[in-house]
Amino acid sequence: MPTVSTPTRKHPLFVALAAGIISVAVLAALSIGSGDAADGKTPEASGPLAPATAFEFFDGTPATLASYAGKPLVVNFWASWCPSCVAELSAAFRPVQDRLGDDVSFLGMNIQDERDRALALVEESGVRFDLAEDRNGDLYSELGGLGMPFTVLVSTDGEILHTHNGPLTESQLEDLIVEFLLS
Repeated sequence: MPTVSTPTRKHPLFVALAAGIISVAVLAALSIGSGDAADGKTPEASGPLAPATAFEFFDGTPATLASYAGKPLVVNFWASWCPSCVAELSAAFRPVQDRLGDDVSFLGMNIQDERDRALALVEESGVRFDLAEDRNGDLYSELGGLGMPFTVLVSTDGEILHTHNGPLTESQLEDLIVEFLLS
């Protein structure tokens, strides 16, 4: 006699996890300030303003993203425990900052990391940007961070023009800066 299989019930935790993954994917596709238009150019509509969330530079000085008003800003969220962040710092950010650092400000926003490990990584990578901490990830969350590393491009007047979740190559980073901040 053939065996008849009965459908198994989906565990509620599995269903909730799947719904969460789908929600994150949808949010990623609709990420704030993506600036992507059908023709690949920045749309005329302005992006949302950078949040006023305060953070501290590694020396303890308080600041906000508005502290950079008047000059385009690249904010890179990174951590020493993130292998992609470690690779991206020296392979993409150091050379691009060397070329474009006179025209664009760079802010390295360390997130949920030990300061001594973060400083050692900065020394090793050779980046020379301003260093700050987002200890609890508040600014990261407000800007729509979904993965690490996370990069945000901010206009001279504080508009979020583009966000990128995940690592960038040197050419990708430079292309984004030229397209969104220097054109």
